[in-house]
Amino acid sequence: MSRLLTLTVTLLRDWTRNREAVFFALLFPLILLVIFSVVFAGGPTEFAVGVQNNDVDATGEPTALSATLVTALEDTDPLDVHRIDAETVLADTDNVEEATGYKRVLVIPDGFDERVRTESARVRMAVIQDTVALFEDELSESQREDVAAAQDAFEASRPEGSTAGPVRVTLHTVPDDEGAGAVGSILDSVVATFNDRSIGVEEPTVAVSADERGQRDFAAADYFLPSFVVAMILINGVMTVPSAIAGFKRDGTLKRLAATPLRKHEWIVANVIQQSILAVAITMILIAVAWVVFGVSAVPGPLSIALIVLGAIAFTALGMTLGGVVQNPDAAISFGSAIALPLMFVSGIFWELDLMPPSLQTIAEFSPVTHFHRSLRKLMILDSTSGVGWTFAALGVLAVVFLAAAVHLTSWREFD
Repeated sequence: MSRLLTLTVTLLRDWTRNREAVFFALLFPLILLVIFSVVFAGGPTEFAVGVQNNDVDATGEPTALSATLVTALEDTDPLDVHRIDAETVLADTDNVEEATGYKRVLVIPDGFDERVRTESARVRMAVIQDTVALFEDELSESQREDVAAAQDAFEASRPEGSTAGPVRVTLHTVPDDEGAGAVGSILDSVVATFNDRSIGVEEPTVAVSADERGQRDFAAADYFLPSFVVAMILINGVMTVPSAIAGFKRDGTLKRLAATPLRKHEWIVANVIQQSILAVAITMILIAVAWVVFGVSAVPGPLSIALIVLGAIAFTALGMTLGGVVQNPDAAISFGSAIALPLMFVSGIFWELDLMPPSLQTIAEFSPVTHFHRSLRKLMILDSTSGVGWTFAALGVLAVVFLAAAVHLTSWREFD
């Protein structure tokens, strides 16, 4: 036991002297936590939209209905509406952003007010005609004549040359505008409400009410804190440990240790204990930073600590296994990176799985890293244990398998 304790302390001291190890295990996840939490902090999303109203009266003032539509757009929260002077010519422009400074420009055409009024009257008349048709058999001859006279009067009141159909407002966008689809959907909703009001529908037939049930949405730091704790454990275990083991082989440290009473399993266990201590300590540092900078109130309980330690054991054992077969430290880092980096990217460390293609989402479900950071988030952030048992079992199996492989592959007495 004294040998194990002494070796663990020595390994910890050696780790603190390794600048690369300290950077990748502590500073790298810390930097990522701050950057990603700031960049993806969220808040209300706004889309800048230019609006050009070409429907003005003789005095240059917007007509009543075109002004009403512009006001409705300005009152829509996701839209940041900027008015564009009607004198700006957009008909022949090849690049709307160069001409106006905005990636999205909605153009209200000249004659909008008159066309809307005409079309609204036509729609109302169509509704009346449909209603009359339903009760036509119950109408007297004089009533039918009155209805026909009203229809003739409506047709006579329509401006010459007017055609039936919706008034077209045009949304100009640039080809690389990723928000164009969202803006188009928002505009459809605003225009639909405007259409209802224009034909006298004040209350819609169907309305959507929102009711929040279930877990709250994650803040960016809530999501990334457990993710980068797992990333730190993965980097430490799969990249740093194999490199250190290969370095000990190259400089003869492992050979000298093999000549002492120290046993192979003690060497492996000491490395596992070292990484477990580092995992818990660095987790506390990350939590402290997240608490001070982003207000995350995550408090790791016994299950969280146990999961962190079990993850550290599993991935350190994997690192010890890699260290047992790789001789060169640089090659060990490359080998470890080839395993750790794809695991991090495909497992939702840097972004939510919903943002990934369906094929990668399926692959991610088979990754232990996915379930590791998902379960850690449930324990630390959501105070839930749902599905956590499976993660404990999976990491436990990996720990046993890789520890057995590390014992088998680590050379010890074969140095002479």
